[in-house]
Amino acid sequence: MSKLVGELFRSWFRGWLIYLVSAAIVIPLGCLLVFLPLGLVTRYDASIWVLIIPAALFFLILVGGGFGFLFWAIRRRAAQLDAAFTPLGLTGRREMLTMRSYHGEFRGREAHVHFRRGPTLEIYLGTPLQTRLSVDEPDRATTALAGWVNRHPLTLADPALGGLRVFALDEAWTRSLLADPRTPGLLQRLIKFEGPFLVRQVQLMPGSLVLRLHYTKRVLAFDVEVEPEQARQWFEDLAALADVAEALPPPQVTAEAGALEQTLRTRRRDIWRWALIILFGALFGIP
Repeated sequence: MSKLVGELFRSWFRGWLIYLVSAAIVIPLGCLLVFLPLGLVTRYDASIWVLIIPAALFFLILVGGGFGFLFWAIRRRAAQLDAAFTPLGLTGRREMLTMRSYHGEFRGREAHVHFRRGPTLEIYLGTPLQTRLSVDEPDRATTALAGWVNRHPLTLADPALGGLRVFALDEAWTRSLLADPRTPGLLQRLIKFEGPFLVRQVQLMPGSLVLRLHYTKRVLAFDVEVEPEQARQWFEDLAALADVAEALPPPQVTAEAGALEQTLRTRRRDIWRWALIILFGALFGIP
């Protein structure tokens, strides 16, 4: 089964599990603190405070518990991500409510990390290279979709690259990169590490080498941890791969990063800020 199709079913199951657990908590509390006091007031003419006090308690438990859990989950995730990325010399900051980013330098290269719900983790490492390629694990659904837009993966004969799928803008340059004896091991470590992320992709885009990690094998999406040793290994391998690629003759088929790509790499907060401004204007500023 395609990983993306499997993730759709997993997300559906996760959503229903959350609904069922919520219902198992809310319905008994509602019966105990709202409907039972309401019955006492209407049937036995009890004081209205018999209804008001339990109902207020129900509201506080419902709202306070929900926001309390959200605050705990956000703080727990922030502390865990800080422990993974700040030792690498990166500075973390919160973006919106559930997103977090880190910025700085690693081995003299511009470095950015973005984490958001999904979960999705993206690590950007700067490079002067101006071409495109992507490496991930084969997936029937996405290979078929790529074929519809006339994009086809390279045929790989090297057993060391087994289990990998490569798309390239400059095929000749990419094959030179893959032929370097250091490249297969670096790619295999970046793609096939032990961890909860379901979809892993190494992507070279104009100006950046990127590791993208999406979704999780775990039932609870918020229960995803990034170990400091693993974070350092990702950065070390990306930097080593960038060194190998930059030592080759420059690619002949090049591309330029669009404005959106540049913003997504370094200034995602600006996108969300303008999105909120536009939404607010659409809701309240247009007669």
